[in-house]
Amino acid sequence: IRSNPQRLHNLVGKILRIIPDLNERTATSTMSDNGRYRIPNDNPFVSTPGARKEIWAYGFRNPHRLNWAIDPANPANNRLIANSVGLHTWETVNIVRKGANYGYAQREGNEVLKLDNTTTSLPAVDRIPVQVSDITDETVVPTYPVIEYGHVAGGGDAIGSGFVYNGKAIPALRGKYVFTDITTGRIWSADYKDMLAADDGKPGTLAPVHDVKILWNNRVYDTMFPVAEAAYHSRGGIDPDLPGRATVSGQGRADVRFSIDAAGELYLYSKTDGMIRSVVGASAK
Repeated sequence: IRSNPQRLHNLVGKILRIIPDLNERTATSTMSDNGRYRIPNDNPFVSTPGARKEIWAYGFRNPHRLNWAIDPANPANNRLIANSVGLHTWETVNIVRKGANYGYAQREGNEVLKLDNTTTSLPAVDRIPVQVSDITDETVVPTYPVIEYGHVAGGGDAIGSGFVYNGKAIPALRGKYVFTDITTGRIWSADYKDMLAADDGKPGTLAPVHDVKILWNNRVYDTMFPVAEAAYHSRGGIDPDLPGRATVSGQGRADVRFSIDAAGELYLYSKTDGMIRSVVGASAK
């Protein structure tokens, strides 16, 4: 199971590119084996014997939040961003490239992931064997994240969703990528231009991230945890703090994620208290 994200003959730990409508782009795609969707002819592994043709990128542990950074002036500059939940060490934000190998389970964040699930520094020759069902003679250089944070105090346990803000209601956030940690309820921002600069093939290049504090009911909070906790109890929650637990958050999970509406405006939703909150302003203080 651990090796599946590196093996191109299965779909585990991959990002897929398909055409759901069987009537679309018929001249530039082929039918899937099950006949339920089409596969673009320019997917990176369509000519690799034994590989699944649906694969666009691979080597992820859990890329559970995908979003597009949109350039309204030039769609060719649009970028797919994948937030991937790590194992025990690193949570990552990745700019997805065609055919790229993002390392897992040979890598986590910008380090080597060892068999005992701890991490260590990268080797002098930083290459990973290409695997289909078996290892081939070919090797590739892994692609590394543009943002990462650790399972440590001030970090978190599981990265949530994030978006490059292009709305109109909050000018201070325009051009910034904002994202959450699910369990702790921490929120960070990064300049999208710094993320693009960090996508340079160098594992040590990372975009700087900045803590985002929350103003709610005329008080400032470091995380969404106490905000969700107050709502949870006001709605009849009986756990002494919040349900669940994780390594960094301890007893209780804030379960906080971002979403956006059709106008690109931000919302925070927290499953632990069942609330959706609109983000109405921000300052650079």
